[in-house]
Amino acid sequence: MFLLDPKRNVLSLDLETRRVGTALGGVRHAAVGPDGALYAVDTGNTVIQLVRRTPVRFRSKLQGEPEAIYATSEGNVLAELAGDHPTLEVLGSDQQPRSIPITAGEIATSFLGDLVAVAADSAVVLYSSDPKRQPLSIPVAGHARAVMFSPSGHRLYVARDRSDVLVLDRFGHGVLAEIDLPGPARALRGDAYGQWLLVRPIAADSVWVIDVGLGKFVGGTATKWDDDLPSVAEPATLLIRRGRDVVALDLRAGGFPETGRATGGAADLWLPVSWHPDGESPLPTAADSAALAGPGDSTGRARPVYLQVSSSQNPEWARELAGRLRSAGLPASVLPPARRDEAHRVVIGPYAGREQAEEAGRKIGMPSFVVTAGDSLPR
Repeated sequence: MFLLDPKRNVLSLDLETRRVGTALGGVRHAAVGPDGALYAVDTGNTVIQLVRRTPVRFRSKLQGEPEAIYATSEGNVLAELAGDHPTLEVLGSDQQPRSIPITAGEIATSFLGDLVAVAADSAVVLYSSDPKRQPLSIPVAGHARAVMFSPSGHRLYVARDRSDVLVLDRFGHGVLAEIDLPGPARALRGDAYGQWLLVRPIAADSVWVIDVGLGKFVGGTATKWDDDLPSVAEPATLLIRRGRDVVALDLRAGGFPETGRATGGAADLWLPVSWHPDGESPLPTAADSAALAGPGDSTGRARPVYLQVSSSQNPEWARELAGRLRSAGLPASVLPPARRDEAHRVVIGPYAGREQAEEAGRKIGMPSFVVTAGDSLPR
């Protein structure tokens, strides 16, 4: 894990050993790419990539003053530049910087960094980091205020002045759904695996929750919004600030009952991670179905492992994502739920072992975690 401290040092935190070290100094902005590589911009606008703990400087500098940076799966950096004329600058390690004028509005990037979406009032405009692709405008009625990619990148969620969230097909550019809300929204935030969508309403300090698989609003609660919270941690837990505390709420139960509380935790910075210490039981979300169990699971043979990339209560949505992954050359499939309250899981594999699966996970360029055949949730 990397952190940027008040003195502009990038610190590395090893969760296993709890050791903290200084990775880079004099850093203005930093971002982690889809492959886990760290990219940073120093005070002289030089871009630095951390490769096996060794800083590698890009040949060219950024030409403008960045407000934020993003990293792509191709090893490039996208910089959102400050100024009166919105601009996106694309820079590779051995390439000259390339500037792309963009329209004004809230922006979002896909997980792979191959697309940038701008909520431009009457449209969502897509800009590619590929110089061969031209910008694409998707008309939107109702004044688009914010936009967000799904983790897989194949859908766009749009908050607008109307009391709903618009769901767009990133590839076909059509409207897939309109999810009704109690009122207009001004910001969106998702979870790592695309199951939950958090919505910030215009008129109140609260969070509305959408179950993406069901395609509907399932409830809300009062809380203020910060850079870190509200957020979703696994399994299906909403983390919010409530007074001086941080409270955990169960998203799968009606009314979102409280399941835990960190007294005095509101002053801290929170970051949900898919990690658990050695010697502790894995979070049950690592495999929430007996559907992975094969006929030979009780024979003592090694169980195959998979990479889970998403889950949904909507089987059509799950099959659509698996089909797109297969089209990209990945061995994707959908594991049906064993119980009615479980989701359809989109997985890649199987793999012979955990190490092979983890290596594949570092290469596929999207969030994933390892599940083992035969694992199941406690009932």
